[in-house]
Amino acid sequence: MAFEPGGMSEKLGNRYESRWVAKQLLRLLNEEIRSVTVEPIGPDEQGVDLIVVDKTGIRLLQQCKARCDHNSWSVAALRNKGILGHLKAHLSKHLHDEFALVSAIPARTFADICESARNSNDNPKDFWRYQVEAIGEERRKTFSAFCKALELDPQKDDDLATAFDYLKRTHIELFPDDHNTFSDLLTRAGFILTGEPKSAISILTTYANKNDMYRKPICVDQLRRHLKEKHDIHPKRLEHDSRISPVIEDLQNQFFGSINPGLINRKIISRGETTRIIDAIDNGQDVVVHGAAGNGKSGVLYELAEHLRQKNVPFLPIRLDTRVPGNTAKQFGQDLDLPESPAHCLAGLAEGRKSVLILDQLDAIRWTASHSSTAMCVCKELLRQTRSFRKDKKQIVIVFACRTFDLENDPDIKNLFAENSENVVVKVPVAAFSDEQLKDVIGPDAFVPLNGHQKRVLSCPHNLAIWLEIKKEGNYSPLSA
Repeated sequence: MAFEPGGMSEKLGNRYESRWVAKQLLRLLNEEIRSVTVEPIGPDEQGVDLIVVDKTGIRLLQQCKARCDHNSWSVAALRNKGILGHLKAHLSKHLHDEFALVSAIPARTFADICESARNSNDNPKDFWRYQVEAIGEERRKTFSAFCKALELDPQKDDDLATAFDYLKRTHIELFPDDHNTFSDLLTRAGFILTGEPKSAISILTTYANKNDMYRKPICVDQLRRHLKEKHDIHPKRLEHDSRISPVIEDLQNQFFGSINPGLINRKIISRGETTRIIDAIDNGQDVVVHGAAGNGKSGVLYELAEHLRQKNVPFLPIRLDTRVPGNTAKQFGQDLDLPESPAHCLAGLAEGRKSVLILDQLDAIRWTASHSSTAMCVCKELLRQTRSFRKDKKQIVIVFACRTFDLENDPDIKNLFAENSENVVVKVPVAAFSDEQLKDVIGPDAFVPLNGHQKRVLSCPHNLAIWLEIKKEGNYSPLSA
């Protein structure tokens, strides 16, 4: 059955495809898949409307055809619409890709053959003999027509193996274009997201178009941030929810919330140390930020985290003074409500993009008595995992922060950052404020009367924050030192 002719046909076709896109984005939000690309460009463009990457990294190239001229897709119809040509072009080029036709019309016999191929013993001759020839005439005709359309001779072993391989990697996704399907979308949106389901579906159907996201992989953290910041829509947190993105977002909020009250005047003071850290991250290097107590290491990490958030770089910040690691990296992740090690989860969420694991207050581990050895072993494991991911072409780095005294004197921490030709950790010292920085923060009127010793006291950001709070509360008396 075809759509109505003319402009209505095009409108209905666009509506059908946009609803399918919305369904894939809901699957993305539920972390059933890694990414979605709408209207790809380049070699993948021909006959492909979406590329969906599953949790194992397999790409599924999808072509949407809501209708054909009959009540079922025949091999002849698939050939005449160019679908089989696209299938062959893509599957022959990339041996691990899969191809899917998304349609409101079934392809009964052909879909059954594809499913049988996936449920075979991987022997093409057995597949032909027991799952095609022995089933009946309709299957034999459909399989022969498929081979003929792709210019394959099933009598030849190589061609039979190729046809068998194509069928295993071909899917028919039946997606009816009716009210029940739309109701199912609304139900799924209501289960996953807060807010009005119809509004959520409307936003998802137009997300790529309105946000210049055509031809680019859409990842879950980008989409979640857009829904949160632009529409006040949030994923629901359910009991025993093993999704990664909501947990990382919670940990980010906890990190910002733990440091913000201690910021001088509740504002970020730009530090040159942060720029050095960003440069190291861009070069794929791990970093240890160190300085004297009170010199503002956590403030530098706060500025770094804000930079990463503004640049849409996935990051996972953890304060080790409140989240002490135990047992293994995987157990540490599970203690944080993640399904796996923090490094594993962050690398998976990033989907090939740059990502940063931040571990603040490393020196606090040594004050956890009997547990310090185990906690340090977990940190070493996280560092090993991060380096292993980089060898596997994943752009993940780890940033530690600790006091300079512990970096230079604690044997476990010194050993953690022991360098060799392959593993170099960039050390970024955080100094006290210079006189110029101090004057910028407190203003010339307050700076000029200070003597040298007073300036040295207030050059420590922690001391300065306390002094400014006292002044603000009106209990200020002239500083003596």
